[in-house]
Amino acid sequence: MEDQDHTRTSPCAMPQHASTRILGLTILWHPARSHIGAQAIGPLGAGTLALGRHVPLFYCLDASQVVLASACIARAPLLLERSAADAVTLTAPASRMTVVVDGVLLEGSMQLTPGQVARGVVLELGATVLVCLHWMLGLPQAGCGSPILGVSDGAIGLRELVRQVAGTALPVLLLGETGSGKEVAARAIHAASDRRGRPWVAVNMAALNESLAAADLFGAEKGAYTGAQEARPGLFAEARGGTLFLDEIGDTPAAIQPMLLRVLESGEYRPLGARANLASTARLIAATDQDLQSRAFNQPLLRRLEAFVIHLPPLRARRPDIGLLIAHVMASAGRDPATLPIGLASALCRFDWPGNVRQLLQVVRRLLLAVPDDAAALFDALVATPSAPQAPMEAAAAAAQPRRQRLDRISDEAVLDAMAASRWRVLGAARWLGVSRPSMYKLLARHPQIRRCDAIPRDELACALALHGHDLERCAAQLRTPLEALRRHVSS
Repeated sequence: MEDQDHTRTSPCAMPQHASTRILGLTILWHPARSHIGAQAIGPLGAGTLALGRHVPLFYCLDASQVVLASACIARAPLLLERSAADAVTLTAPASRMTVVVDGVLLEGSMQLTPGQVARGVVLELGATVLVCLHWMLGLPQAGCGSPILGVSDGAIGLRELVRQVAGTALPVLLLGETGSGKEVAARAIHAASDRRGRPWVAVNMAALNESLAAADLFGAEKGAYTGAQEARPGLFAEARGGTLFLDEIGDTPAAIQPMLLRVLESGEYRPLGARANLASTARLIAATDQDLQSRAFNQPLLRRLEAFVIHLPPLRARRPDIGLLIAHVMASAGRDPATLPIGLASALCRFDWPGNVRQLLQVVRRLLLAVPDDAAALFDALVATPSAPQAPMEAAAAAAQPRRQRLDRISDEAVLDAMAASRWRVLGAARWLGVSRPSMYKLLARHPQIRRCDAIPRDELACALALHGHDLERCAAQLRTPLEALRRHVSS
């Protein structure tokens, strides 16, 4: 007997994580693109993991091994101590290297809860490298050429499910939030199956005209309805021998749902006006971001679609993958990922992305258009939507409004984000925050993380100049000092 209140599409049916988890590190951003996505593992239980210039050993997607190896990363390591209760204590290195934890400067030590680590903690080291601290359920895996990019447990698990089902003819139901990559997963299933050389046909069920939906899907004979001046084959016939992807299946017109059920039960359908049934040889993959169990959806059809269910994790549960996704978009656009300022990379990696992968990719593409060499990058303006939920950068987003702001209401994090977004130009940051230039200098003077040029040690300045080939904009981002002052200081 089937339990109608608990099905494979119910939220509580999500797979549970294993009890044993590994403390993991993933490189989110690094001047060397090949390092992005590399992973290192820490203790299975209580123990300490050191993070510095030469430790630990990171495993890259091509199976090679690297260390951070940046001249601006201290040899003295940041210590990450895992307790028996899975809390993680961070202890700052005995060096001048700055460590920023989710946008907050680390001074002394800081304790993270297991939940914070599960969410993914972004560590910024020496204003040069971003590393994500998170839990892992298995060892790092080399890349496999799948269109599903990522090194997180969610991406690895998704690729494994795609591999499992690709060799079958089972219908597949993809469940996930909007923008989480359901069509990418569907295409991956098709590409990994023996149907890969046959048709791939995708249809948005919400866009079907209800009166013509049956003809669109199943075809119609000439004269079957008013205006049918010739026979039409329909999408099932078009996808013969291949894959038919039914996106937004929850919005299928009610009259069509029993027809889809019949195809799944018998493998046959009848075009409108036809006298005989046709056999369907198309493999069905459906997708939705809705809870079909709680909707007025044909429940027998749902049970048929549930032959194989894949839950796609939201991007906020795949934080270790964000750097790889950003680098992929930039490389596809012919842009060197190393040109993205570390402040913007950090903001992108810390954001929770309510629109998931689709929103991230769109924002990065707009960012590449909005950020030519000398333009300010308005991160909050790019991600803002009328209905967007509160996010970690809400203070900066509020400050980005054109009205004048009271200085005592502007947080240190908002100032830092404004400087990063304006590429460390004082006037651009002032306009971002809605304050005057003199007020901006007051905010900079009181900020604990923004430095005066004349207070930066000569050897650290020389290291930054050598690392970035005297690119003062990137040096300013690394050293956290205003660009204009740095330019005067270097030329004096």
